[in-house]
Amino acid sequence: MVTKGELPEELTAVLKQLVRNGGIRIAGTLLYSYCRRFYQVDEETASRWMLAYFHREFPHELQRHRTQAAKAST
Repeated sequence: MVTKGELPEELTAVLKQLVRNGGIRIAGTLLYSYCRRFYQVDEETASRWMLAYFHREFPHELQRHRTQAAKAST
């Protein structure tokens, strides 16, 4: 069973820096990989955790990224 805990301070610092510099996709990949390897969860669980983290910590940046992705796909 996985216990709820904090991410390492170094990881949160890198995620914040990536998001501030416009690299939210890279930050998402980094967090997804961390969840998969550290907690050894399946792909769906890692994706849910990654999205939950970005919804909680970076809601405006996530919305902006989704808007830009939607514009690019049309």
